[in-house]
Parts: sequence; C-alpha cells; structure tokens
Amino acid sequence: MDVGRAGLLLAVACVLTTPAAGTAAPFSGRQIRCIDAIGKLGLEYVRVTMKRAQRCREAVLAGGSCAAPDPAVRARLDRRMQRTFARVCTLPEPGLAGLGFPGPCPDPNPGDGFTANDLAACIRDSHEAIVEQMLELQFEDGRTGPLPKEALACQREVAKQSLAFTGCMLKAVQKCRNKRLQEALPSVPPHLCASDDVRTAATISQCREKLHDGIAAVCSDATIAGLAVCTPDAATVAAATSCLAAAYASRIDGVAIDVPPDLIDYEYAVRGGLCGDGKVNNLAEECDGADDSACPGRCGSALTPDGYFACLCTDKPRVRVVEHAAADTDNGWTGISADQGVAEGGGYLGDLYDCDEHGLCNLGPSCSLPPHSSCAVPLSAASGTTGNQICEILGQGTCRKERTATGPHCFQDVQKKCDPNLVADPVCNAPGDFCATTLVGPPNPVASGGVTVCNVTVWSEDVVGTVNLATGESSVRAPQRSRTYNRSAGSANKPCPVCGGFCAVSRERCEETADCGVNKGPCITAPVCSDGANAGKPCRTTPPFAGTSEFFGTTSVDCLPAPSAQITSPAGLDLYVTTRSTGPLSMEPTLPCTASGFSGNVCHGGTNEGRACAEAGDCPQGRCGPQCFCAGQLRPNACDPACVGGSQDALECHDDADCPGGFCHPGDCRVDVDDHGSIQEGVCTAGPVDAWCSLTTYRPCTSNAECAPPACPYCQAGESCLAKKRACFVNSGIVRQGTPRTPEGASVGIYCIAGDNAATNTVAGFPGPAAFTQPELQLTVP
Repeated sequence: MDVGRAGLLLAVACVLTTPAAGTAAPFSGRQIRCIDAIGKLGLEYVRVTMKRAQRCREAVLAGGSCAAPDPAVRARLDRRMQRTFARVCTLPEPGLAGLGFPGPCPDPNPGDGFTANDLAACIRDSHEAIVEQMLELQFEDGRTGPLPKEALACQREVAKQSLAFTGCMLKAVQKCRNKRLQEALPSVPPHLCASDDVRTAATISQCREKLHDGIAAVCSDATIAGLAVCTPDAATVAAATSCLAAAYASRIDGVAIDVPPDLIDYEYAVRGGLCGDGKVNNLAEECDGADDSACPGRCGSALTPDGYFACLCTDKPRVRVVEHAAADTDNGWTGISADQGVAEGGGYLGDLYDCDEHGLCNLGPSCSLPPHSSCAVPLSAASGTTGNQICEILGQGTCRKERTATGPHCFQDVQKKCDPNLVADPVCNAPGDFCATTLVGPPNPVASGGVTVCNVTVWSEDVVGTVNLATGESSVRAPQRSRTYNRSAGSANKPCPVCGGFCAVSRERCEETADCGVNKGPCITAPVCSDGANAGKPCRTTPPFAGTSEFFGTTSVDCLPAPSAQITSPAGLDLYVTTRSTGPLSMEPTLPCTASGFSGNVCHGGTNEGRACAEAGDCPQGRCGPQCFCAGQLRPNACDPACVGGSQDALECHDDADCPGGFCHPGDCRVDVDDHGSIQEGVCTAGPVDAWCSLTTYRPCTSNAECAPPACPYCQAGESCLAKKRACFVNSGIVRQGTPRTPEGASVGIYCIAGDNAATNTVAGFPGPAAFTQPELQLTVP
C-alpha cells in the first residue's frame, strides 16, 4: 500500500510519553554549569532568532521589503555558543553522555562521541526550526502588505506577545528543571515541571494571561479573523490566544516527550525509554520487565522468541499478523507503481474477544453486548467521538477497547477519537494528555518510475474484524494514511533513513568502509539512525521494530524522515482498506472514466470483450458497462491499443481497420501468465514497454552500460538492461485470492486511492485502484 503500499506495517509506533522513573545521582557543579549555559544560550537564540524574523515579516506587511537576515548576526551567536560550550561543557568522562546527550540531538559523527561542537549545532538547528514553526502560527504564509493600520498594529502585537510568552514559559521551565537536577525539588519529576510544580505552573498561567491581555488590548475579533492567526485559523481573539498558547507550549515543553522533540527536550537531552529498559514509559507498553503490575510474570520480552508481543501482557488473548517482504502491491492505473514489496516484519496487532468453540473471534474494539458490533470510530467521525457512544447508539453496551487499539485517540482516554493533524486537539484536554497516533511500522522505501521515496504510514482507524484461530481465516478493516517523503540523504538506494550501514559523511548505504570510497566514510555499522528526524540516535534493527528490504537497507520505527521532507499533504494519502481478507476479493469496473476516448461503455466478458457497446445485447455472454474502477479515474490503464480477435490479435493498432476479423481495443490489458505475484496479474498487450536493470529492478535504463558502475554506482556486476511491457489491471475486473494463515498464509485487498499530491497522482495514476497480495504469519497469545 504505500504508493507502493506504505505497507500495513506494525502497531508498535513507540510514541514516547515519560522518561524512566527514579532519580539519577546528583549532578556535579561542572555539569550544572554546563546545563545552565545550555539553557541561557538556548533562550537567547530563540529570542534573537524570532525577533529578527518578526521584524522582517512585519516590514513586508507594512508595504516594504526585507532582505535576507544578516548572516553576521547568526555567525556571532554561533561563535559565542561554540566558545561557551567548548569552555563550560567539555566535561570529564563520560562527557556530555553523562548529561544524557545526544538525547534527541543528531550525532553527525558517532565515532568521535557527542562533542561540544555537536551540541552547539544541535541547539542552533533545533531552536531555529522550532522558531520557524512558531512564526508560521503568527503570520499567514505568503501575505504581503501594506496592511491597514489596525491590522498591522494587531499583527505586531501578536508577534510581540508571542515572543514574550515563549521567553516567559521557556525560562520558567528551565528554572524548574535546574532546581530538579540539583534536587531542590525532589518531589517533582522533571518532565512534569510545567504542570506539577506549583510555582512553574502559576508562572506559565501568568504568561498565558499576558499573551491574551496584550493581544486583546490591540486586536478585535474581526481583525484577528482577517489575519488568519494560528492553525486552524482563529476567528476570535480568545480562540487565537488559546490556540497560540497551546501550540507554543507543545513546542517549548510539550506533554508528549520526543514526539516530536521540543525546546526543553533538546536542551535537557530528554529521550523517552524503549521496551526493555524495565519501566513502562512508552505508549506501546503495558509492562516492561520487572515493571509488570498489569500482568505479574506474564510480560512479553523485548527479545525473541516473544518479541512480537514485547512489553505487552501475554495473558490477554491477542493476535499479531506479521507481514513478509515478498508482497505484491499494485497501485494506480498507470502501472508504474506495480509489483512493489514491503519491509519485512510489518503487520497488525489486535485484541481478541468472544472466541467460540470453532476458534472464530472478534478482533479489535467491539461492543460488550451481542451481536458485538465493531466500535471502531470511523475517520469521518467528529474529533471527540468515543467508542462507547457508538455502542450506545447500537444498544450494545460499552466499547471494549485496550491500549493496543490502533486508531488515533487521546493518550489518557483510549475511547476518545482525536485529530492528529491539529497541533493540540482540544478534545485531549486533560493534564498531560495529547493525541496519540500509532505507526503501522517501519518506514517503507518505494521506487516508482525510477524515483525513490520514503513512505511512513499511520493507522487512521482501529483494525477490526474477525479471525478464526483454528483455520487462519480472517477479514478485517485496516484503514491507514501514508505520508510520502522525498528521498533520504545519500544516494537513490537509500530512500528512507536506515538503522546502521551508512557512510558517516555522505550518508550513502554501506557494509564496510571500503564501500564509502574517498572522503565519504567511515562506514557506520552501529545501530544508529543515518539521518532524518532522529539522526545519530540509537535504533532497533529487528522485527517488530525494524525490517530489511532487498535494495534499501534496514529501516526502523526509531528512524523517521525529517518532517520538512514530506511531499504529500499533512494528513497523508488515504489508504482506505475496507476489507483485508484471507479469502477471495474482486472489483469490477462500474464507473465512467473521465478521459476522452474512455468515457463510453465497453463489453466485459463474453465474445466481444473490450468492444464498445450501447446495450447488453451488444455483449453476448457478457455485460455492457463503464471502464473505470474508481471515482474520478482518468482511464482504466496506460496500455496502448491492441487488436482483439482476428488475424492481428494482440498486435498494436490505431483503429478497427488495423484488425481484420476483430476490432481495435484502446487500453487493452490481459492476464500475464508469467507474473505469479498475485492471481490475474495484468500486462499491457501491445505496450508501452519500459526498461529496467535486471537485478536493481527499480533503476530505469536504455542500455546495459546504465546498469553498471560508474553510471549506476549501486548496481551489481553483470546486470543488463531488460525491456518489459507495462503492468496493468485486467480490463474486465481485478481479482485477488488470499490463503488462510495456519500459521503462514496470505491476505489480499482491493480498494481505491483518491490521490493527494499532483506529482504522485500523475506518476502512479490516482485516483485509481490498488490491490495487494501479502504473505504473512499469524501469532497468538496466550
């Protein structure tokens, strides 16, 4: 599913929520001075960077212009930070690691440890990026001036009060953190300074009041509405100040640790724990080693053989469906995104209810009273809708829903659906609450039309349906959203960040330093992320946390692409898989195509298969109907016209005159007897013909030389350029056949993709159909 399926991967997103409990040994005086310097310079960097950018934008809104910020100012700040950190933060062994660094900071050269210069670069880059996010909330992108006098005054006040609030809250939290590190506030966990320390919470409340009062004194509701302040655009002063305060707080010291990192996370090296550290500190955990009060003695280990139920209670009936890499996924009508695979180790996790004597169980959230209908909250439902409300409407009791439920929900209330695209969904309004989303699994590297990209998929609803533990049969709903990112740093054979196996300088993939060539290495084989949002951070390399693909290395849930690289919309591509089954599925063309030449009806089946028709009588033993599968689809496929029947059957044609005894069928696609990835795979009868390297099959070519170094530095020796006809969906309908899992089998799905990004729509052919055949393994507990 990515746009090569994003792959129904694992429900082990590991969204981090709190650091391990317990108090570390007191820091030394030298360490405290370093921490204090980091906070002071971080605060100064935020204030200077934001104020300079605000003045620039205000000048444009006043009708003037603004040149690029003076690089000398930034350079002076950089030098000061580097000098200060070199003097104050060059610490005895274990150095900055003794303070928890790199934490969420990248470590560009893990071989030399995390240095004072690495720290300076991290504080600079992270704080600049977060300030830029704050500026986007203050100013409408692309707006120019001159603004009316009242609007300009209001805009300036929004900027002024935003800067004041940011400095006020950041300084208050830093003060609390420093006292906590010196054990002056032993009863307050560091990550709860903003909410649980009375003085800090009171100060932040005053910061929030000043933000509101300052803006309200200058701005009217109408002026605020016209300026499009915050996201979503606020219509009143109260809505704007509430939205801004929540959005800034999440970027200064948000309740969700490391998702994504905020200013405090970077300054204090806050990194949540992973399964196996002995504490329940992770959204995906019910237990962890000795911290097993939820199920004493029955906690799944992070290690094999029960790693697929890591940090989950193994005394609750559950199923884990584990995907294998040898999948066959076909997406869109062009055929360019056909025959894609997935990363090994993906799949879904579901709780089991109401199992009968034959092994048939309800999977996922379901109502407590018969007939136990699903209580998964649909994507279309309003934020705040609960599973209990659905069961109440159905008259079926309450919604049975565990922490393992996959759909977006408030962290402190798994029943409550929320919107992950909001900076802070107001329905998750309890102290320490936030909207939790679950990754489907490791990022999935995809190649389409010679272009490599990275897809990251999240569940958009809870996985629900039925599974038979005795026969392995299942049928579930599995809606997801896939976000597509530009190729990762390095060469085209690394679309996604990888966990180990990359050159330290160039970030290309490698197995040993010799693979990196001159001035690109050494080869980093340690399990750390190559680049992206978590560059340099530790990562896991085995399922269910990671998987290795044939061409693109090992991707991990711990190594996500940089947010700035996303090319789809913030919500992502909707992969609405209404039925994922181990049985047969089919889809017939029943909708008119929108492209000229394909909008009319043709015969499906019978002796006139593919011939234009006006009524059923034109189609002996067949039916007369439209040619497309999905609403808004341009044409059934990208195939050239071919003769059907007669002496020129299957040969290219322009019109019926080219086909004696038959007729010319535009877009002719027939079953490919040589493609066994799924049943009824299609191939364009007369073309078009594409050429790809024989082993590096995602690399387009025109000659054998293009499949060998130096033209293709990542190709293998002896490759050739092979031409083959384009894949397609068979004109008469799409059919896929699953295999019950006992425990190995396969599930299939057929659905429509509406499209999201103009470039992706053109290459893959969206709106258009998608289908997959997914080999998989079924595991159950207890």
